[in-house]
Amino acid sequence: MQSFRNRRWLNELGAGVALLVSLISLWVGVRTEQANSKMVDANYRMVAAASWPFLQLDSGNGDDQGRPVISLTLQNAGVGPAKIETFELFWKGRAYPNADALLKACCAEPNLSWATMTNPASGFVLRAGDSRRFFGFARSAQNAGVWAKFDQVRFSELSYRVCYCSVFEECWITGLTNLQAQPVKQCRVPAVPFGELPKLPQGNVATRR
Repeated sequence: MQSFRNRRWLNELGAGVALLVSLISLWVGVRTEQANSKMVDANYRMVAAASWPFLQLDSGNGDDQGRPVISLTLQNAGVGPAKIETFELFWKGRAYPNADALLKACCAEPNLSWATMTNPASGFVLRAGDSRRFFGFARSAQNAGVWAKFDQVRFSELSYRVCYCSVFEECWITGLTNLQAQPVKQCRVPAVPFGELPKLPQGNVATRR
């Protein structure tokens, strides 16, 4: 009888040890998986950080030769390429499709002619450190009043909304005027994207280059 009890106790002890070993192995496996997951996540974050794009606005009223030209330029100040998905330009809360329409609304005088330049501001990739001018307006004797007015407008009355993505399909919306960019799941097509070819009324000239 005593021998039977001893064997039973030994069997129960062996089962308990086996269960304990299984639990320890399971715990080790879970911890290893957690550590591997953290390492993968950390590696992804490092690669994503090394490919992070960031858009800014550069605005000026003179070209490299010192000529009076108002330029609005999109710059990628990040370390990775930016896929520019959508671009909107607003004056007093209303979106405008091109430079010509904007000038007519904010600054035009009757019976004046001017030449503007509007480049597509979306649908392309901007490499790190690169820039793209999307608006250009050269001063002339005929448009000096409009030019001077817009030179003031560009400082305080214009606003922007740009949606762009990294090569990892991480997307952001930015207003270009500060260091804030809001993460979004995807870029939505705006009702009035900036960069459309203007309709040319008589007496006004719009060019794209």
